[in-house]
Amino acid sequence: MNTYYNKELAYKYIKETINDGLNKMGNPQLSDLICDAWIKYSRDILELTTKSYNPSILLNYLRIISSFNSSTPPFQKISICLEYLIGILKLL
Repeated sequence: MNTYYNKELAYKYIKETINDGLNKMGNPQLSDLICDAWIKYSRDILELTTKSYNPSILLNYLRIISSFNSSTPPFQKISICLEYLIGILKLL
């Protein structure tokens, strides 16, 4: 098993995900479909970059995502996710 972990690479990928989310937030036509696709993408990136480093980072993110319901607006969903991801950058 490879125990090598590259924080710089994880930081880069999470930062790119944050920037992509901010771009989505700038779209006044943001739909639930686009929002849900970005959330899945951000979840996958977080899994790839933090699962072996600290699994609780991903578990906490999954809890946040699962707290959303159908009445949560797309902008609010992405905003909450971005807030969490920005906090993670400070830990890396």
